[in-house]
Amino acid sequence: MSAVNRTARDVMFGGAATAIIALASGSGPARAQDAPHSQQAQASPVLGDIVVTARRRSENLQDVPVAITALTGASLEERNISDVLALDGIAPNVKVVASASNTTSYIQIRGSVTLNPNPGYEPAAAMYVDGIYIGKSVGSTMEIADIEHIEVLRGPQGTLFGRNTLAGAINIVTRKPSGEWGGSVKLGVGNYDRRLGQATLDLPSFGNLAIKLSGLWSEREGYIKARANPYSQIPSSPPTVKRIGDEESQALRGAVRFTPTDDLTFDYTIDYNRVRNTPLAGVLQSVGENGIFDPASPSYIGVPLYLYVQTGSRPRDYYGTAGPDGQKLFETMDSTMHTLTAAWDVGGATIKSITGYRDMDWGQSLDLDASPLPLAAAGSDLDYRQFSEEVQVSGTAGRLTYTAGLYYFNDKGDLLNPQQFFGATMDSWALFKTDAYALYGQVDYTPPILNDNLILTAGFRYSHEKKSVERSASSAGFITIPDGTRAEETFKGSTPTFIAKYAFSPDFNIYAKYAEGFKSGGFSTDAATVEAAVTPYDPETVKSWEFGAKTRLLDGQILLNVAAYFDKHHDQQISVFSPSAEGFITRTANGARSKIQGFEVELQAQLVDGVRINGNVGYTDAKFLDYFPVVGGPDAGNSYAFAFVPKWTASAGFEAQLHESDNAVVTLAADLSHSSGYSSLPYSKDPAVDPNIYSTQVGALTTVDARLIISDIPVGNSALQATLFGKNLFNAAERTAGIDFGAAFGNIVTRNYNWPRTWGLDLTLKF
Repeated sequence: MSAVNRTARDVMFGGAATAIIALASGSGPARAQDAPHSQQAQASPVLGDIVVTARRRSENLQDVPVAITALTGASLEERNISDVLALDGIAPNVKVVASASNTTSYIQIRGSVTLNPNPGYEPAAAMYVDGIYIGKSVGSTMEIADIEHIEVLRGPQGTLFGRNTLAGAINIVTRKPSGEWGGSVKLGVGNYDRRLGQATLDLPSFGNLAIKLSGLWSEREGYIKARANPYSQIPSSPPTVKRIGDEESQALRGAVRFTPTDDLTFDYTIDYNRVRNTPLAGVLQSVGENGIFDPASPSYIGVPLYLYVQTGSRPRDYYGTAGPDGQKLFETMDSTMHTLTAAWDVGGATIKSITGYRDMDWGQSLDLDASPLPLAAAGSDLDYRQFSEEVQVSGTAGRLTYTAGLYYFNDKGDLLNPQQFFGATMDSWALFKTDAYALYGQVDYTPPILNDNLILTAGFRYSHEKKSVERSASSAGFITIPDGTRAEETFKGSTPTFIAKYAFSPDFNIYAKYAEGFKSGGFSTDAATVEAAVTPYDPETVKSWEFGAKTRLLDGQILLNVAAYFDKHHDQQISVFSPSAEGFITRTANGARSKIQGFEVELQAQLVDGVRINGNVGYTDAKFLDYFPVVGGPDAGNSYAFAFVPKWTASAGFEAQLHESDNAVVTLAADLSHSSGYSSLPYSKDPAVDPNIYSTQVGALTTVDARLIISDIPVGNSALQATLFGKNLFNAAERTAGIDFGAAFGNIVTRNYNWPRTWGLDLTLKF
């Protein structure tokens, strides 16, 4: 860690400690009849209403005919959730897996996921922060300092949310200024040298102006140590880092609310994120039998890569040393996002403008072969900008409730992607741009029949996108894609939605839904030939049928929601890694058609005072109807696997209040999460076809987390909370991903694992 970062860390911890002492003594403004936040929360119904914005307006979760999981701010704080990676295992039929890049994730919802982490591609599940679409998977795991709640929407959301919500959407809503004095300070420590500092400050209003400031700093060491070459007789370079998987991030946030009149509100936020990590790259699992690195093979090239193969359930040693040209292993990200939302109540309708701008600089350096030998390395350097503007009107007119809007999105990415194999350098450059427009509308109609218990919904969105790409590439000094190579294409799509919901009572409703999703086409920004670089792939579409029921039982002591779905995907965008003489490339084509079906059950219950239980189960049956692994080749049909799609997901948890008094509330909570095995690449399901690539199969994983919370400890006019937590308590170990590099590179296989057991202590002062 640099001296500057050490100083910043010490100042933050020292300042936070000073704030705790000052606030504990009662200094600073205090609200009249101020009560600790957790006491205020307990005053509301235990299983009370949860308000969500899944349909671009505020509604009760139980009234929304959409499969949705919502996490409240209290739940997020208890679990230390500040980014999307921590959502894995929380919602049914949702899988979130980190790539080698700690800021990039694979988000799979109901069987749909984008496999290629290259920034030129777009995710199948969209992420929104305060209504602003986050355009790329790269940088999507940014930490956010002050989250109010998170909604996980399953199934296509093509009408109201729009582009690239083929699988669903993750909607993050941040806290707004209240105009009243308050805030919190949190300090945390844990194993692997975990350190956390987080603070929020809500200032008293200044006339019509309210301001809120938030900050977060976190640091943790990786669990895999970088080792020097144990074979001194083999020439190699020393490690450039001490560990892989080190994480360091800072997040700052400022929020301003301006209300010049009772009918007009402006909300402006600025979010800044800074990340300095060492990538959690895969360790070397095996070298291919009869390949170029197999010493028993006649094709063996004399390179003893096999010496660095790591066995065991979760290796703790890593022998990779450096990226391209001996560069230090690293991952960095700096991003800034501005959001301005204006809402004008014109009587019976609200006109809203949502403006967003984000700029991001991201880079990484990877050792691909996971050995001290200079065989394979890759780097990335991305300069990315995005801008969006949405004008929306919503309201009611008689028996109609409506939402309509216009949407514009523009982005531009400048990507350098150098690679080195056996000492030869392959350079790749791509400049990609998007101009996207959309028009949408959705109407709820309550016909004057059945005691107004039937609601019919119809929605439609038209999308028009223009994409362009400029490319150049070279291999070992030879030009493979000349400067000036350029292509552009226009893609169009229409995504309707139809819903019928019937309420048998205020506590029980059922719904049937038909929706379509649209994932835009594009260009293969990592292709290695001119033809592949300028050949577009078409949009992928999905037609989805969903049936669900939402219930409140025993006077609201039990919430039980169920949903079943059937999806048909057409022109499916399939990405697989393919080695070639020009380097490791990914060819994207509309090479598949599939059907995906399943069901989901979610339960919350509080049958006795002080004890709450929750759980969910998800089942996904995904099958390819057509699959063409080679363009122009035979149809492999259902013989290929879906990647990152476990057949079963499940979770269960409880929260029990063990003690309550004027001086403290003691709560014990635990969560169990289970995922059945899945494939990490779209390969043949028959291990005899390619046993080496089949070895990247991921097994079933069950983990248990627990928390002991002592809250509402009076400290002056404030309340202190102590949380002792443990994650993966039984130290379950399993692969999360794996890559086979193909015959051209000896069929080496690298693999990634879940984190081992971690524990920590957090102290939070709320004032």
